Amino acid sequence: MTSLLEILDINTGLALGAGVLSLLWWISVRRPAGAPPGPWLAVPLLGHLLLMMKKDTRQQFAAWRRQYGDVFSLYLGSQLVVVLNGYKVLKDALTKNADAFSDRPHSYVSEIITDSKGIFDTSGAVWKDQRKVALDILRELGMGKNVLAVKIQEEIKEYIRVISESQGQPLDLTHFTKVSVSNNICSILFGKRFEYDDDVFRNYLRLVNVVINDWGAGAALTVMPFLRLLPGDCLNLQRVVDNMQVMLYKFIKPFVDEHYRRSEEGTVDDFIGAYIREIHHHRNSQSGSPHINNINVLKVVFDVFIGGTDSTATAILWTLVYFLHHPDVQDKCYEEIHRVVGTERAPTIQDRPQLVYMEAVIMEVLRYANVFPLSVPHATSCDVEFGGYTIPKGTLVVPNLDSVMRDPETWGDPDRFRPERFIGEDGKLWRPEEFIPFSLGRRSCIGEPLARMELFLYLSTMVQHFQFLPPEAGELPPLQGLFIFNYIPPHFKVRAVPRMCSGKETFEEKQ
Repeated sequence: MTSLLEILDINTGLALGAGVLSLLWWISVRRPAGAPPGPWLAVPLLGHLLLMMKKDTRQQFAAWRRQYGDVFSLYLGSQLVVVLNGYKVLKDALTKNADAFSDRPHSYVSEIITDSKGIFDTSGAVWKDQRKVALDILRELGMGKNVLAVKIQEEIKEYIRVISESQGQPLDLTHFTKVSVSNNICSILFGKRFEYDDDVFRNYLRLVNVVINDWGAGAALTVMPFLRLLPGDCLNLQRVVDNMQVMLYKFIKPFVDEHYRRSEEGTVDDFIGAYIREIHHHRNSQSGSPHINNINVLKVVFDVFIGGTDSTATAILWTLVYFLHHPDVQDKCYEEIHRVVGTERAPTIQDRPQLVYMEAVIMEVLRYANVFPLSVPHATSCDVEFGGYTIPKGTLVVPNLDSVMRDPETWGDPDRFRPERFIGEDGKLWRPEEFIPFSLGRRSCIGEPLARMELFLYLSTMVQHFQFLPPEAGELPPLQGLFIFNYIPPHFKVRAVPRMCSGKETFEEKQ
């Protein structure tokens, strides 16, 4: 029989073990001195993750903001996270203190795939060099200029033709919209577009969706690295890695290899060709950057491809959702287009200043849908004194754009879809500085000029050609979307009923 002393020894050992574990847990989630306040009920290994899973992250952050203020902190795993709320706080951090707040968190996924290359998830000199070169090349290729607008219009013609083939029958436009928008960025990157029924390209776009949907695996490993030790692939990490490698080495690398073969001809007519030119320039210059190289070109192209495909297509789909719920808004857009542009030609970028209501609708979609409500995580590059708090180096920082885009003090009625809020009493477009759908500071979206151009040209042309109606009377898509890495509408169908020109034909048919 077990003696009383042995039982006492076992209980003492268990108590000591529990005490040690409790102490380690408390140390791991104890806020550093001077850190912003926040919730205290943290779970071992998980931090405050369980609290965040009880409701929409945006709602939880709003509740904690009311309780703790515009700057609060929490733990995800053992990672300290600081959430920034309100326009003034975001501007102070991301612009006035950009040196301290412009890093990205360490990404385990990126490390094992590309050794942390590219633009999206790099920091320091690597990121600065890639961003500068990418911006210079995009401007060289006409981003935000008329020459690029003309190319986009050519792609829109094909998009309109494909929609017309539905003959007003219910249609899920998700795939067609993503292919069409992606073709614009493919033309910039590769000098090539793809057909809508190209099964190979369809598969690559599917992989993009899978990578985005699975990106939670990378985020989870960033804050809870111990998950790597779990057996199996419960977070689909291997799938993320495999799919990204397929995109990098099966889809992008053949284009890069082809461009290297063509580079001897001296032809620079797309992004890859221009980047290869920059590689040669930096390699032969004493002041050249070692980060402009063959490895980075793959990841930079991947980053631009992802950014140029998903966000704009998602905004177009959200616009259709709001058109179905607010047919009066769609009617006003058409009336303005009919008055300013007519039906004999397609809208052009030169029409933009006169199509004030159309522009206001696009701005309201970007505000209301808020495709990236929590932006992309930042990290502090050093210990920083901010807002009366001390934020340690390596802290994960979340710029809560939702707190700005849905701020009642700025918008008055933020939960109402009302494009007129962007039109002043003088009838001109009004853009408050709090309108930041592409974030702000050094990490703001480099493709904003392209995205805004695409949205104007696509949506104005779509409204000119079609009236968008529900599949059945009263059958409306949900206004509640899916918040994964970004905020996307649920799949829905729409009837694109052709508008008639002179009671007989559309102007495209006349051509």
